Amino acid sequence: MARRILLRALLGAAVVAAVAGGLAWLNPRPAEYPVRAGLLAGGIPFIQGGAGPKHAVVFFGGNALLKPLHRSSDPGRYARQVGALLPEGYRFTILGYREDPPEGHGLDAIVRDFADVMRREIGRPDLVMGISFGGFVAQRFAAEHPDLVDQLVLLISGHRFSAAGRERMDRQFAFLEAGDVRGLVGDNALLFRRPWYNWLVSLKLWMEGGRVASEATDPALVLRSYRALFGEDLGRNRDFTGRIAAPTLVVGGTADQFFDVHTFQETADLLRDGHLVLFTDETHMLPIERSRDVADAIAGFLRDTGPRSRSGTPVPALLEAGAPRPLRGMRP
Repeated sequence: MARRILLRALLGAAVVAAVAGGLAWLNPRPAEYPVRAGLLAGGIPFIQGGAGPKHAVVFFGGNALLKPLHRSSDPGRYARQVGALLPEGYRFTILGYREDPPEGHGLDAIVRDFADVMRREIGRPDLVMGISFGGFVAQRFAAEHPDLVDQLVLLISGHRFSAAGRERMDRQFAFLEAGDVRGLVGDNALLFRRPWYNWLVSLKLWMEGGRVASEATDPALVLRSYRALFGEDLGRNRDFTGRIAAPTLVVGGTADQFFDVHTFQETADLLRDGHLVLFTDETHMLPIERSRDVADAIAGFLRDTGPRSRSGTPVPALLEAGAPRPLRGMRP
């Protein structure tokens, strides 16, 4: 027994050191600004950070459905991840989702919530970014509230799931119906392209899975949200995407587990002013594993589609030299 405890302690120390080193490499830019977390009107969780004259509002991914942002033990981690994707001179507000929304609180209701907090509390942003599930919200938001969106980024998101992504969502529904939060977290977390990160996350979940499960929102509440958000109503996304007037960048990986190449292309083609950058062989963890390259793509898009670019000559496509033309902007 003593040997087992000692082994676990040594393994834990090794995992913590390895994960810390890995995260330091993945997120090289430390948070050099104060980070705030809390609740906005209507119980909308938020994290704020960054510094500069421009303001980005980020609609977070589905992880914020499982654990509200304001209850994170380390909001700075989320701030570092988002800050690493934005150019210098941007402060940002990350928006999450109600912990106990009313029955049937779907995408349209979230859009109304977010529009309300922008108009009443945090102000009109220079940039809106939707990450993963947040991209579903961002597309409807941009269509319904064009006065609040100058430029839009859809990061690892499209207007629908791929067939493989739908299968993954069905599996998540099964985890929630069984009350298996630990299984759900693992299914969402083990998506890295580089296997050593999956190994590190597996070890971390093995050691801390009980704590993660205990800190999560009640699975019954999450399941209720999933049913409101990921049902037949998703089929309406296509109509909203086609109405977006703002220049929009779609960024994804060709090996994404939720959105495939065809979905990314289809989404970019539906947009009135769509731009597409795909990273070869990268997965749904693209923003973490390739944060610097994603940041470069976003910075180029913001520069090339800003007010000056739109008032003059047509904006060039984000196409890298030698890239196959069907995949506009494909990157190695």
